[in-house]
Amino acid sequence: MLSETTNKLYQWLGAKEDEVVELCSSNDFHYVEPKRFSSVFCNRSRGVVGIEITLGKEMVRYSPTHMIATNLSFERVLEKFLTDQRISSWKFAKQGVLRAFSAEQFLFWGNNFSKSIKLVRGSTIVDESHTTSRGHAIALIDGIEQWMVLNQSAEGRIPYKYWPSRGTESPADNAIRNFLACWALARLAKTRKNAKLGAVAQQNLKFNIIKYFRSIGNGHGAIVESTGAKLGAAAVAGLAILEAPNGQEFREELMMLVKGINSMEDNEHGFRTFFFPEERDGENWNFYSGEALLFLSEAARHELPFAPTLRQCTKIFELCRAKHYTKRNPAFVPWHSQACVSLFSQTGLKVFADFVFEINDWLLSMQQWDGLPPELKGRFYNPQRPDFGPPHAASTGAYVEGLAEGIALANYLGDQSRASSYEIAVLRGLRSLRQLQFRDTWDAFYISKRNRVMGALRTEVYDNAIRIDSAAHALLAAIKILNSVKSNLRPS
Repeated sequence: MLSETTNKLYQWLGAKEDEVVELCSSNDFHYVEPKRFSSVFCNRSRGVVGIEITLGKEMVRYSPTHMIATNLSFERVLEKFLTDQRISSWKFAKQGVLRAFSAEQFLFWGNNFSKSIKLVRGSTIVDESHTTSRGHAIALIDGIEQWMVLNQSAEGRIPYKYWPSRGTESPADNAIRNFLACWALARLAKTRKNAKLGAVAQQNLKFNIIKYFRSIGNGHGAIVESTGAKLGAAAVAGLAILEAPNGQEFREELMMLVKGINSMEDNEHGFRTFFFPEERDGENWNFYSGEALLFLSEAARHELPFAPTLRQCTKIFELCRAKHYTKRNPAFVPWHSQACVSLFSQTGLKVFADFVFEINDWLLSMQQWDGLPPELKGRFYNPQRPDFGPPHAASTGAYVEGLAEGIALANYLGDQSRASSYEIAVLRGLRSLRQLQFRDTWDAFYISKRNRVMGALRTEVYDNAIRIDSAAHALLAAIKILNSVKSNLRPS
């Protein structure tokens, strides 16, 4: 039946041999009461459920693939319709009609009906049964490297956020995430012993240092944006310099960052989180405290001037652990896992290893798998705790980073049962990241500027916006899978 339909479609369209036709075979139309709009037309439905809106003789219908291709939410579709019809939402609720429908999605090409690609949310499904963590990691790395290199400007800038549907860059910016990508690129260059890639990373670091680094007095340095100076930005910038092929070029800035971050130590919470403005202090503590502790631990490992002692780092760790227990949050887990592994490798203190296992064991229950459609499997999201944040490629990448550290630590300590459970979670997380990656022309069939997206990661399966930290976290996680961090676990 479908073949007969496509034959007629090609004849009607006059499709040429090298052209691709998208087909949505709609079915299961059913009415939706306006009061049930948000429960039926939710994010999880985007890309698999279409919407039809009718008011009198006016009717619009959006297929699931069209909504993915244009990155439209159901709310935006209804809002646009109401605006076009100049009608209020309460009046539409009385006079309008909503219908939801499902749609099978296919691509046909070459005027050859035996060739077709089945899509789910505008993409093909990554096989969850045959590829290893290593295989996923290599594919992620290759794609992300290609995207970062091709999208770096002549002066060294990599776009922070890109809208594939519009073919334009977002005006938004974020120093932490830009330095995170710089750090990831430098680590990849070192892993692959690739001098050319190292030069790309160094150029990106130089661009970011010039743009964001500032002296803030008393020999202290910080990363300054229009919104203020964040502890986490200073820490990730410092980590990027430590990883850089030629970190000596920014030795002075590094020393000033060490002094600046040291000045943010807090006897109650471990760290203050904003150099300025003061009224924002305390925001993003779950992220920034772990980033800062990791940087200070690595500064101690490198025996940098002004670096704190390991005893001081241990005191900060204890304060952060105590605060975490008062209000646990998964965002705390990956950065503090990395910091604790760094501290364990330098001290051999069991308390650091125990805490890594404790927080990652707790995190495992938040990875979604059983009962989910294949394209959603492997992401980290707790629908009972929306305050923990929505599912996001950057979050999945970060959690996989922390779990990769946990695998290395468990293997080092001979805890094979725990290592195995973490390995399953990492495999599933990497598969989720691959599902979000623009992998081939079929994933990007609706993209006008494909060189701007190939290898990058969508924010979610129903949100194709590209953000640099999604790529950076995935890259850092994949590198850790290939370069077992076990070699770094040498307690002194």
